[in-house]
Amino acid sequence: MVIKIVDYVEKPSTYEDGQIVYDVISQMMKKGEKTVISFSGITSIPSAFVNSAFIRLLEEFSYDEIKSLLVITDSTRHINELIKSRFNFVLSQARKPNLGM
Repeated sequence: MVIKIVDYVEKPSTYEDGQIVYDVISQMMKKGEKTVISFSGITSIPSAFVNSAFIRLLEEFSYDEIKSLLVITDSTRHINELIKSRFNFVLSQARKPNLGM
């Protein structure tokens, strides 16, 4: 299924906007369906949107599941790099030992 972000939120600019997109993505992925996310008509997004729409998927799915079921299309280099850097940051933090001082 192709999810065109602008069909769900007018401007993907807030955490709440990301939550709307997250709900749609999560439903599709729970069914095991490959989900294509189209950023057609969008030139940039804030990290709050990325955290809500994409990074929260790690609460329900492994990174490998996300990589196999989620496809990003019609996006800019900036959007791609932001999504990738947020995943990398969260995954690297998860690997660090908890020093609990």
